[in-house]
Amino acid sequence: MGFRVQFIVILLVLVPLSLAQSNVCGVLPSDAKALLKQRFPAWRPKYLSDLVGDDHNLWLETHPKECPGIAVGHFEQPDRDAYAILLVPKSGQTAGYKIIVLSKPSGEYVVRLLDKAEGSDSGLVISREPPGTYSEFGDAKSVHLTLDGVNVEWLEKSSVLYYWSHGKYRSIATSD
Repeated sequence: MGFRVQFIVILLVLVPLSLAQSNVCGVLPSDAKALLKQRFPAWRPKYLSDLVGDDHNLWLETHPKECPGIAVGHFEQPDRDAYAILLVPKSGQTAGYKIIVLSKPSGEYVVRLLDKAEGSDSGLVISREPPGTYSEFGDAKSVHLTLDGVNVEWLEKSSVLYYWSHGKYRSIATSD
């Protein structure tokens, strides 16, 4: 194969992958996007392009069709989608993150803040965990989830599982 053919083959492989990632990160309904723009104008969901080096590759290996800043699941109700969103600043001038869940228990979205911090969000990602039994790091306790959970992970470092129980989010550290 000549160089030109190899280049075209590489483009045909990489372009669909990047388009798939941008589409996945755009899964929010228009009313949810409008709410984010109104309530968090200086913030945006974290994208695959925000991950660098090994973090980027690790995410693609484990979640090739998902966005590192948006998880969709039945986090609060078994019959309604909710959106967990890892927000990072739009501007490169500031650092920090916010993790929120948008749910619609009735006609309007409710915003629930799970975590926030100033400082680096390097290697921080979120994903959906299916119902099941999860143990806290060190097996101190375990929880059985009947709904999806929100996994907040600092790649190759630690993770926390947020889950809905008795009308609010609770959490357990699942790795250290």
